[in-house]
Amino acid sequence: MNSPASPLLRRPNGRPQACESCRKRKVACDHTQPVCNRCRKRRQADDCVYLVSGSSRTPRRPPLSPARSASSVLPQPLATDVSETAETRSPDGQGSRQMASGYLGFTSFSTVYEETQISLSRLQGSHATPSDSEDWSQETATPDEFALSARTREACLFVLRHVPEPSRGRVCLRGSPCEAWYYYFLDRVLESFYQTYGHYFGPRRSTKSLEELAVILCRNTTLPFSDEDDIEADQWIAQFSGPSTRWEALGLIFGFWDFSVNSITIKKNPNQDEYGRPSQSTKQCVDYCLDLCNEFSPANSMLLFLTYKRLVMQTVLHGDMSRKSWLFLGEVIALLTFLGYHVLPDSPDYQLKFMIEIKRRIYYQIYNVHMTMVSLTGRPPLMSHYYNTTPLPSDIGNATLYGFKDITLAQATADIGITGWDKHARRFSVTFMRARAKLAMLREEIMHFALSTKRQVSIEELLDVKARESRTIEEFPAFIKYNDSDLDDRKHEVGALYWKLLMRLEHLLNVFFIERLLLKHGHTQSELLSVSFDMITYTLPFWTHQDTLFPLRGDCEWLILAFGVPAGGILCQELLKPTLHNDLRITRSSLIQKLSLLVGFLDWVKPTAPNGDQCVKCKTIIKHVLDQALNAPAPGYENAPGAAFDWDFTTQVDFDFDLLDTFGWTRSEPSLSQQTNA
Repeated sequence: MNSPASPLLRRPNGRPQACESCRKRKVACDHTQPVCNRCRKRRQADDCVYLVSGSSRTPRRPPLSPARSASSVLPQPLATDVSETAETRSPDGQGSRQMASGYLGFTSFSTVYEETQISLSRLQGSHATPSDSEDWSQETATPDEFALSARTREACLFVLRHVPEPSRGRVCLRGSPCEAWYYYFLDRVLESFYQTYGHYFGPRRSTKSLEELAVILCRNTTLPFSDEDDIEADQWIAQFSGPSTRWEALGLIFGFWDFSVNSITIKKNPNQDEYGRPSQSTKQCVDYCLDLCNEFSPANSMLLFLTYKRLVMQTVLHGDMSRKSWLFLGEVIALLTFLGYHVLPDSPDYQLKFMIEIKRRIYYQIYNVHMTMVSLTGRPPLMSHYYNTTPLPSDIGNATLYGFKDITLAQATADIGITGWDKHARRFSVTFMRARAKLAMLREEIMHFALSTKRQVSIEELLDVKARESRTIEEFPAFIKYNDSDLDDRKHEVGALYWKLLMRLEHLLNVFFIERLLLKHGHTQSELLSVSFDMITYTLPFWTHQDTLFPLRGDCEWLILAFGVPAGGILCQELLKPTLHNDLRITRSSLIQKLSLLVGFLDWVKPTAPNGDQCVKCKTIIKHVLDQALNAPAPGYENAPGAAFDWDFTTQVDFDFDLLDTFGWTRSEPSLSQQTNA
């Protein structure tokens, strides 16, 4: 029964309004407020939100037309409406307007006219030609106030009601070690947000005060945003912090809140599950912030950050192979190329600049994740270095980049060697990003060989990329290389240990793919077997040493699927059909031990977890292999290396042996594709 304070909400046609969760699932809603009974039974109270629109739902507008979703309380001008005017204004009258079309490359219509403009300016003895943008910018004006549509208002209120009180929200924003360079500006943005607007977020929050704050944030989000190459760090951060806080910044903060821990002691966040994943309500807040940015904000670097963070949260909550994860990856890459971050200039006399380094870092962070998802799914790449000129980010510390040290960027340039690495072998978070990007670029070449349907790769090409892989690893700084003693060294930071293990696994996976392709050309399986054994060895610590790697438990699912499962398939094949090899570590006993631990790791991942169904299927197959190896009368492994077990899986209805061949696209015949629901 609805309380007097919560009247029954109705749609424009007079029918009761369903909650968003029931509406999206297209099931009947009993309209109970604040949480309907269906959502209460499904334990989805956080997702039970009632949004009422004053008109019928309209098709989604392009991001640069928020005017149609925000109505003004002032009379509408004839030519331009309120939000559109606020959206497109920029300090110089051109920046935001030009961003409406984004980056335009060589084949675009504008290139010819730009060349013509240059020729004209030379003839006129001027470096610029008149532009009507100057007159246009003077004609527009930002209105003093505007009202939000009902749907926009409800989205704003949903987000603001989930902002924690200052006492709980002031934490060190920490996520994956891959994102360490974010912390230097996000911690500052979070503190300034609470200093400026903390009084809105007490235990009792009135709807009126939150509506006032929503209008402020929406107005801030419509303001021009500069990503110019010459902008300084303080100027850039000031655009989205303190009184200028925008929805992009608040969305990013939400993206890190549930991943963060107390700055003094590691405490489980109440919004996290046992794997350290964020709550669905936090993900919903990020989604709403992104929608609000698309309504009010022109494309900018912060919007790209937020779009990327939404992708990361989607993979954590719903798996790396889901439909939505792949769609969100495409959206991130589309925005990246729209902004032109893939064609940043590569000049030999380049002088370090803050904004250029930020753009390089976000580009390669996206590129690295993209190549991981490509290799994990076997789907064609969505971006390629063939269309990229963006150099790797410079190997400098975050404190130097953000100006927190008494050293200028010009002085920091002198500390970079000719190889691109820091001369003093100092460990920065960007160092690991650079290393992973180098391996990812080699991975892209390997994916081109493996996934191409138009040409056959030669042995010479494979051996060449294998040699370059080895040289790349040798050139890495010594502190990136993993030593077996590192795992037991308590002096090692968890983040550094994670990076060392990940770099070793990324390298081994590249070699794994190369050896799989060489196998098709008649090479022996000996090296492939050794590489697979190593991959299992370096994947298992994420489960066997959870006490040491506890903060990284949320990464375990994709790590085991990306590295452990394909390697386990090769070990299973070796256990079933032994081959000649020269690796003394690999015996029948060691294979059984590794596969048994792998089964334990897979069993640790719950079936209801993201990628859980894939883990269950692979675990079932490996257990079948172990049962046969341990129960069936087997020939002596060492004495009969060529012997094979005589057994047939085809009689078992639920046995799906193709799942062993996770990367079956390297075989000559088609393989079973992996599908998961979004």
